[in-house]
Amino acid sequence: MSFRMRLPSADYFSDLIKAVHAVVDEGTFKITEEGIRLIAMDPAHISLVDFELSNSAAEEYECSGELQMTLSISEMMKFLKRIKKGETLTIVYDDQARKLNIILMDATSSRERMFTLNTLETVEARSTTPKLSFDAKARLNVDAVIDAIKDSDVVSDYVKITINPNEVIFLARGELGTVQTKLTKMGAAVYEIETDKEVWANFSITYLDKIMKAGSDLSEEVIMNLSTNKPIKLGFPIPSGKLEYLIAPRIEGA
Repeated sequence: MSFRMRLPSADYFSDLIKAVHAVVDEGTFKITEEGIRLIAMDPAHISLVDFELSNSAAEEYECSGELQMTLSISEMMKFLKRIKKGETLTIVYDDQARKLNIILMDATSSRERMFTLNTLETVEARSTTPKLSFDAKARLNVDAVIDAIKDSDVVSDYVKITINPNEVIFLARGELGTVQTKLTKMGAAVYEIETDKEVWANFSITYLDKIMKAGSDLSEEVIMNLSTNKPIKLGFPIPSGKLEYLIAPRIEGA
């Protein structure tokens, strides 16, 4: 069985894979006639990525049957870093040969480059994400959240995120002191808050920073879902697809 997909922007695909790489170094993509999907957890089981790209994102899309393709994301990123501005990208996967061809074509169609990546032994792909319910949702400006996380990093490795009906608060405490950022519902950085209560949890700044940076290359907003002392879900709206993450909380006293 084989798979072929052509995308008008190689840069866009590179940003998508970079966003996956924020959580995992290797993963198994499930490929169907509808599109490609990957759900994977990092080795420490602290974060999870749920990535999907619909066939509607492609100029050409061919898939015979249902495939699973296991890749070293780290090695694939080495190839994708060779992308030049304006190039298109075609991916061809041969299930029998277990090789992935990455074909780059410049805007004038005068130069074609092909990189071949050997795939890994296929492991059964995770098919679902944990079923969680959330008490609060906030749509926020990505850059404002990144700034709040970077400010928190000055004093601590963890930040307490609070969502209440009127604001989103980032609070970090350490030996040096305290840093607090409030994003109010009436301000430009908050697009929407949906909750009737106050919820909060503590999260690793390292994980938040990696994921927010990766998502910021693809979306100007982040959708944050939270319940007290439960995992946080971070969603980045992308065309013809899905990019969501879960990060486990740090329970105080643990």
